[in-house]
Amino acid sequence: MGQEATSLELELADETATLALGRALGRTLGAGAVLLLVGELGAGKTTLTRGLAAGLGVDPAYVIASPTFTLLNIYPGRLELFHADLYRLSPGEADDLELLDQAGAGVLAVEWPERAGQPWPTSAVRVELAHQDRGRRARISGPAAVVSRLAVDPAAGDKG
Repeated sequence: MGQEATSLELELADETATLALGRALGRTLGAGAVLLLVGELGAGKTTLTRGLAAGLGVDPAYVIASPTFTLLNIYPGRLELFHADLYRLSPGEADDLELLDQAGAGVLAVEWPERAGQPWPTSAVRVELAHQDRGRRARISGPAAVVSRLAVDPAAGDKG
């Protein structure tokens, strides 16, 4: 039996709103979750991942940076965050990383997921980020059980 999928579009006025969306995702996602981050250079993928890390309880002393050259960074938290960046890889090289196997007990956030040659799980949450006016637009799609929790303003009551 498949999971019902849905999507949600949000306007993110600034970096603070992008971080808040990431925190909301971090508080919502469970072990084994896959988060696919799509957008052009500078669209906010790494900013969203910084918020995700906060929502997963990663110590704020960690500097969350795009692993463009290291390919994968791992951060301990309530659940481990596996942050991958496939920008510099060919599809075969991306598949060789076996990211899904490595990150099964944590949350896997993948920048440039379209570079992978194999399809991602149908349970993956996809966040497409695009510049819009002075802010960003986020389109989140994936299992309704996850996306529907974000349907309210993700920054509401967010103090962290």
